[in-house]
Amino acid sequence: PNPALDSFKDLNKKFYNFMQKLVKEHYRTFEKGHIRDITDSLIEHCQEKRLDENANIQLSDEKIVNVVLDLFGAGFDTVTTAISWSLLYLVTNPNVQKKIQEELDTVIGRARQPRLSDRPQLPYMEAFILEIFRHASFVPFTIPHSTTRDTSLSGFYIPKGRCVFVNQWKINHDQKLWGDPSKFRPERFLNLDGTINKALSEKVILFGMGKRKCIGETIARLEVFLFLAILLQ
Repeated sequence: PNPALDSFKDLNKKFYNFMQKLVKEHYRTFEKGHIRDITDSLIEHCQEKRLDENANIQLSDEKIVNVVLDLFGAGFDTVTTAISWSLLYLVTNPNVQKKIQEELDTVIGRARQPRLSDRPQLPYMEAFILEIFRHASFVPFTIPHSTTRDTSLSGFYIPKGRCVFVNQWKINHDQKLWGDPSKFRPERFLNLDGTINKALSEKVILFGMGKRKCIGETIARLEVFLFLAILLQ
């Protein structure tokens, strides 16, 4: 018996029960056409599928709890960590903060709040976020994966069923790839015309790799962008 594992299981059970109560409360107060959050959206989707006899996929109440649990458990800590690191880099790099501020003033101004649709017009903000992901590498390793068959990598034999982690920090600090990996420099992701260098931006690894990479990558990037844009405005 492992006391730490027992405590972890107990914590997960309490967390599940907590989220289950929240979902039940959403069911109790749900109003069709008045969607308050992702839980309401899932409930509405579930009800629509139940009414559709031709629907191939049914979303059970238990699955709704699990989806909300995944969104909260996997997304809350990582996004808040990203924002915390962003604030640290802004404080220690006032020149970068000033450039972001100037870009926001030029593109959006002060009459309205930033929107997700503004993202393509804010390349320096995007470059700053990419450099945060690369330089901080606050998720240094991917979640554990497992080999499905015997294989080899760079001459090393890896048997089937072996636990595998990807060292994301190492990739994001590879001198051959980045030149000056220890230096915090958002401009590295900008082309000469000021647009984002997509080829280089795709080399930043933070959400895993391959088919099993984090499914919440898109929403996480959007959340970080929107929060920082509104805060820095």
